[in-house]
Amino acid sequence: MTKTKTKEGQPARKSPYELWQVTIDSALTDSRWHEYDCDIQRLVSQFNRHLADTAGYIRLDWQYIKAMVWTESGGPDSRAWRDNPIQIGNPGDPGLTALFSNNEGGELIMPPDLRGKLTIASTRISPQMNIGAGIAYLLMRHATYGFATVLDEQNNATYDVLVKSGDTLEKIAKLNGTTVDTLKKSNSGIFALRPGQSLKYQKASIRKIITRWTAVNPTSIARLYNVGDPAYAKKLTYCLSVMQKAKQQEASCV
Repeated sequence: MTKTKTKEGQPARKSPYELWQVTIDSALTDSRWHEYDCDIQRLVSQFNRHLADTAGYIRLDWQYIKAMVWTESGGPDSRAWRDNPIQIGNPGDPGLTALFSNNEGGELIMPPDLRGKLTIASTRISPQMNIGAGIAYLLMRHATYGFATVLDEQNNATYDVLVKSGDTLEKIAKLNGTTVDTLKKSNSGIFALRPGQSLKYQKASIRKIITRWTAVNPTSIARLYNVGDPAYAKKLTYCLSVMQKAKQQEASCV
């Protein structure tokens, strides 16, 4: 870190990062920095419950989100703190559009109890929904996706279908609302189809699924969420250290 030399007897001028640290340090004595604690904990809990059964998911630590809010907004004296504390949806930011596009995985990340409430419009008028959208986008970027056969959760019945001349597994699957994989699993040893042959199947479809997760930490957040701030991971780490010192300032959430 470089400090600019000044006249003899005068203190060196603080760097932009040091000035930023002074702002963050005010959280040690200013309770306003902790006013979103309960909102963040509630939102993170919703995502953790929703994603708990996906492959390799590690529960998100709500304090990472609090550190992001501090870093992104600059604190309660800034306009961003009240308008868009996690800074998703700013002009030129593609994150919000990507989240709601339904082709990058956002539809899998969003908890059912937030669908309908969390919209592009609500993230621009509600600081809590802005934070929720930031969490969703962060997790969307940390997930890896693939495609797999998924059985119909609303229908666990087993059906029979008779093979007709010219049928293929692909044709049968398409006509009967199932998949080739399901046909193969329900009819072990199937190699060639014969007219009149009876096949069993369950209703199923091929859907996008989450196949694995990248662990969430300051480095991964800086790489997958932040745009343009080379000190982002360093700032998150500093915020986390101040948060530890300010434990007594945290809001008490039921």
